[in-house]
Amino acid sequence: MKNILLVVVLAFVSVFSHAQSADDIIKGMTSGKKVKPKPEYNFAGSLKFQVTAIQEGKASKGEQMWYFPVGKENIFGIAMNMEQGSSIRGVIDYTDKSMIMFMEDQKMVMGIPFDLDKTMNDMQNDPKTKVSTPKKTGRTKTILGYACEEWVTENIEYSSSMWMSEKLPINSASFYKIMAQQLAKSTGTPMPADMKGIPLEIQATNKKSKDKYSLVCTEVSSKPTKFSTAGYKTM
Repeated sequence: MKNILLVVVLAFVSVFSHAQSADDIIKGMTSGKKVKPKPEYNFAGSLKFQVTAIQEGKASKGEQMWYFPVGKENIFGIAMNMEQGSSIRGVIDYTDKSMIMFMEDQKMVMGIPFDLDKTMNDMQNDPKTKVSTPKKTGRTKTILGYACEEWVTENIEYSSSMWMSEKLPINSASFYKIMAQQLAKSTGTPMPADMKGIPLEIQATNKKSKDKYSLVCTEVSSKPTKFSTAGYKTM
């Protein structure tokens, strides 16, 4: 479960500062408190990423999907296919302060409390995970036909770069603004006014071990998608 929020929201400030998020997810799962999932969650479009991690010289790969909400709905979806063959989907609901997890192998769905404001604030108050304000390098490149600008940020352990594009054909423009406002509010780290859009490529390097992690977008889709709880047993 520790990687479920790997890039859902933290990509905007530091991709691999997710330890606090993992702790909060585990606390939510073991708290005994449950959140009733909604019948379905609707999304306006999605991005598919190839995920690669090189640790101690060994490479592992996976696939990840990000899902963007319809209109001004304050949710975000993610799906992951892992090397072991298992898969999982999740929805972060900022308004209800909850996370809904779909476990595909078991056909089960679970809702737990998850306060994004608290998680992000705790991260920025911890010297180990506190990240710098993103800075634009001036470098540009095209990914899947979309113009991107490079932004960099770092913390004690990692340095990372993000290639951002705001030209995506996904009808969820207000979400970008919501996300920036949310991050600025909860972390105390203001997002630069000209940092817009969504990252199509993310690279991070551990400063000490030199382990490398990357997410590279391989597909942009404006096809509507829904996560339905029909056929899933609620935990």
